[in-house]
Parts: sequence; structure tokens; C-alpha cells
Amino acid sequence: MPTDPRFNGGGTRSLRFERNLALIFALLGVLLEALIAVYWLMILEPALRDDAESRARALAQAQARSIEVVLVLEQEEEQLLNALETRLDTILLLKEDESGEPLTNHIRLELDPDRVALPLKAMSLARGLTDCSGCFITEVPLYHPQDYALIGVATFHANTRSLERLLTDVRFKLLGAGGLILVFIGLAWGGVARLLHRLRESETNLGNLLEVVPFPILQLQSDGSGIQRANQAAADYLGLAPDERGRLDSLTWQALRVAGLPVAANTQQEVQISTAQGELRWAMVSVKEVFLSGIPHRLISLVDVSDLKATQQRLHQAANTDALTKLYNRRYLFMRLAQEIEQADRKGSVLSIILFDLDHFKQINDSFGHAVGDEVLVRIAELTRQCVRESDICGRYGGEEFLIILPSAPAAVALGIAERLGTKIRAERWSQPELHVTISGGVAEYADSTIDVLIETADRRLYQAKRAGRDRIVAES
Repeated sequence: MPTDPRFNGGGTRSLRFERNLALIFALLGVLLEALIAVYWLMILEPALRDDAESRARALAQAQARSIEVVLVLEQEEEQLLNALETRLDTILLLKEDESGEPLTNHIRLELDPDRVALPLKAMSLARGLTDCSGCFITEVPLYHPQDYALIGVATFHANTRSLERLLTDVRFKLLGAGGLILVFIGLAWGGVARLLHRLRESETNLGNLLEVVPFPILQLQSDGSGIQRANQAAADYLGLAPDERGRLDSLTWQALRVAGLPVAANTQQEVQISTAQGELRWAMVSVKEVFLSGIPHRLISLVDVSDLKATQQRLHQAANTDALTKLYNRRYLFMRLAQEIEQADRKGSVLSIILFDLDHFKQINDSFGHAVGDEVLVRIAELTRQCVRESDICGRYGGEEFLIILPSAPAAVALGIAERLGTKIRAERWSQPELHVTISGGVAEYADSTIDVLIETADRRLYQAKRAGRDRIVAES
């Protein structure tokens, strides 16, 4: 049967087309392998290393917090050293679930001997393998949980054998695939599946680690819209529970967000929290950015500082108030008067002061005793509070002398307040029926002078009132 040349030509064209198509697919295969190789070398492997290093830093931060708790325990030196070594050994025993590899190979502590009650030989403490080439090294400062003073530095050497084993495994599979595109794709997807499994396993390890931390820690969703994960301490502290959408939420958490959470990473801020029981607490909120599966998340830790704030408030009150009358003391009065004078100069407003003392107070102490004298001073302080405005500042200037600072008040207003106070004191009934108390005072209005001149003017008018017979207020010389 003769061969039709059209079919021969068609066969040649078909062979050429098939050859070209094969070449195209071969080039596409090479291009695909090249793209995958470039993607692996330029993007995926660096991303895996960055992600693993970020997790190692997050792990080190959480471990450092648990070490801080041990360092401030009130124990004998040897007991504290044993507790610290036990804590370090416990951290070194933490392992990956699948591989059994330790998460941390080596820990080194450099402690401040002035801040930590340990033997001098324990100020530099190391645990774990001495040879840790290729490990992720993270230095974390250690702070005192109460006053946040630096007490040392912890250096963590995170194990990278699992990561390197994973990278080597995927690399050999890519090289072994050759020109077998389908096999190559299958192996690639198999490697990605294993990688995702490892990443999920690492996240699980991170979650387990956060769970053993004794203070509240929250992991926010990547967009910051809600809580993705919280340890039990956070759930208890904030009263967290799943809502109808399955998200962790509570009224305390909502109030905390309204009060203002720190936005920038590596920042701290004191925030007042209203608990579900209506109790007001203060917390030091810290924000740390971590990368999970290549996505940035905010890790928020809360340390309750309510007791510290209460102590600060007591110290502030003790430093600025008179122990007997509970009014402001002389030091605070001078500080506030300087501030009010500066504000009056800046705004061009008026300012007056009242300086008064008790008439014949020494005779009260001599006749009725110092207990009655203290009773009089306390009652005078109460009556003074009743007569002044909310914006006024009153305090015990010294002995039986009292000073009242009246912002935005001319001398006429100050005179009215002083006379009203004198009337109340004059009408007061005391525990001793024969006791009668009056005051003498001087009023001075600020007129571009100094503190000393202003007080000296009021003091001069006070003594003018005494020379005029006492039981009166003088506002003009």
C-alpha cells in the first residue's frame, strides 16, 4: 500500500511537535525544579531557620521567667542553689515529643552577687552539654519580679539537630527526584507535610511550656483581634472562657483592652484591671513579638503588681502627709506652692494663701495635756478640710501652724474662707467643757514675687492679727 506523503509529512510534523512538546515539558520540568531549588535555597530554608530561632527565643524568654521566680525565693544559699540547679535540670529535660531530642542543650547563668543570695562560686553557673556547635544562642536578661532590677543574664543554647536533620532530609529528597516531576512533586509535598507536622509539634511544645509558666501569658491572633492561646494562669487571672464563637473572652479581658494594651513589641506598661469580682488590680503588661509558622504574633505576659503599687502609695502618703493630722506636710506644701506659682505665672491667674495658727496653744497643752492638744490639732484639720474648696491644698505648716493654698482665688475669697473657718472653730464644742479654741491668721495674694516673699507676707499679717488681740484674720498690712 503506498504511503501517502501527506501522512509522512504529518508524521514528521507530529514527531517534531512531540519532540518540541517533550522539550517544552523538559524545560518546564527543569524550570520547575530550578524554581523549587531557588525557592528552597532563598526562601524556605532561611524561613525555617528564622522560625526555629524565633521559637528558641520565645522558649528562652519563658524559661528565663521561671528562673527569675526561683532566684528570688527566700531560702538559705545552699537550698536556693539546689532549687536553681533543679530548675535548670528540669529545663534541660524538656524534649520534643516525636524525636525525643532535648529542646535546650546548654544553659549558662551570670548572676549579680549584689542582687542574688547565692554562694560566690554559683554566680556563674552552667548546665548541659559543653559542645553545642550550631545551636541557637539566646541571651535573656533576668529581672527581679518585684522591683524589676537586673539580677543577671541567662544564655540558652537551643538544640538544632532536629531542624538540621529535617533540612538535610528535604534537601536529599529534592536532589534525588531528578527529572521525575511527579515523584519530585510528591516528595516535595511529603516534605512540606512533615514540615507542617513539625511546626505543629513545635507549637504544641510551646503551648505546653507556656502552660507551666506560673504567671499569665496570652498569645494573640495574628491580626490582634482576639486571644488564640492562653495558659491556665491567664485563664484564672482574667476569668477567660470560650464565647459563642469558641474564642476566649471575658469582661476583665475586654476592660483590659479598653484600658489600653501596649502595641509595639518589646514594651511594658502598667495597666489597671477590674476583675469579675469588681476588684481593681494593677498589672505590668509586657509584649513580645514571636513568629509562629512565619506569621508574627504578639505574646503578652502579665505580672500582678498590685501589692507593689499599694506599697508605693503608702510610701508616697508617708512622705507627703503629716502623721497626726493626715494633712499634707511642710515639704509637700512648698512643692505644691511652687507648682501653683509657676501655673499662675503661665496662665496669668491669681493665687492666695492663708497662714494661721492656734491662739495660746501652749497653754492648752500645759492646762489639759498633750493628748488634748493632739485632739485639738486633729479636729482643726477636719474643720479645715470642711471649709476649703476641692481645688485647695491645706496642710500642717509646723507645730500649731497651718497653711492653705488657694489656686485661682483672690485675697477676698481667701479672707472669706479663713473667717468661715475661724467661726466654725470658735463654735466648736470640745471634750473639755472649759476649753475654748480660736485662731489667728494672715492672708496674702501672690503678686509676681517668690515663695519666701509670699509666705513672709502671710506670716507678717498673722503676727499683726496676734498683736491686734488674736482671734481674727488680717488680709491687709
